Amino acid sequence: MVNLTIGPSGEIALPAQVRQRYGMMPDTPVRVIETVSGILLVPLTVSPMSPELAAELDEWQALSTQSWELFPYEEGDE
Repeated sequence: MVNLTIGPSGEIALPAQVRQRYGMMPDTPVRVIETVSGILLVPLTVSPMSPELAAELDEWQALSTQSWELFPYEEGDE
């Protein structure tokens, strides 16, 4: 898990390992999906989703909002 800070213009900088994992290059369009428990960023690339990432996404989608209680946010966590 990575914590990010939103810049003055609302921008965020994704770590290199995240950009590489999802095939995100400069100017890659990203879809922002608002969910009940947070925000999902989906890169809109021409590369197909790997089976591993598809399985991981299925696992995340299966989690209920109650599962987030396992990861409480504490002021000062970084």
